[in-house]
Amino acid sequence: MEKVNLETIDPKIEPIEEKLHRIGRAAIGAIPVVGSPLLEIFNSVLEAPLNKRRTETMLAIGAALNDLIEQGVVTEAGLQENEAFVSTVAEVCNISLRNHQAEKLEALRNAVVNSALPTCPSDDYRQIFLNFVDVCTVSHIRLLKLFEDPDHWFTKNKRSKPYQTTVSLSQIIASAMPELIENHEILDSIWSDLYQKGLVEVKQLEMILSAESCLSKQTTHFGSKLVAFLS
Repeated sequence: MEKVNLETIDPKIEPIEEKLHRIGRAAIGAIPVVGSPLLEIFNSVLEAPLNKRRTETMLAIGAALNDLIEQGVVTEAGLQENEAFVSTVAEVCNISLRNHQAEKLEALRNAVVNSALPTCPSDDYRQIFLNFVDVCTVSHIRLLKLFEDPDHWFTKNKRSKPYQTTVSLSQIIASAMPELIENHEILDSIWSDLYQKGLVEVKQLEMILSAESCLSKQTTHFGSKLVAFLS
């Protein structure tokens, strides 16, 4: 079965006339300041890093899709006719240019792969989820994955669970991700954001619960759909 040709994605192989400023000029077109000075700055500073990000994103996506093609899950022809998949690829390429953190880029790659599957969520869900990844922090994603199944998370990551009879969600976070608990302003803002978006059930991190409750799922059905889309 024919696979995606990853060699044509690499700018070292791609014809020079096709790669020059394809992404960069589009980005500059969105900036209210125009003219040759800005283009010169772009040429000397931004073009290579932006092209590198785009290439790395497309290679990662292509490799993942080739795995699906080899497994017989999808076909190249089917992907070309899959409107949700095509739209997701276009959006992910744009979002990836604005992000550098590996966990966010991995989430974006997973979103593309999941959009190619029959289980892809509807357009409304897909758009909301991609917008979330675009504006969220890596800590948003980490906390969602932790509280999708805290008990499993501790086992999988070989971390010690808090063993008090009663604990709070903040104590769960302190045991799982101590670096997050050090800055309460940031953590409180992130958690408030997750709660307001309807992704987690509990509003207050300091609410005292039983250890069993704290180590059980805290994400909403909506939050679980997001975690699945990014996994």
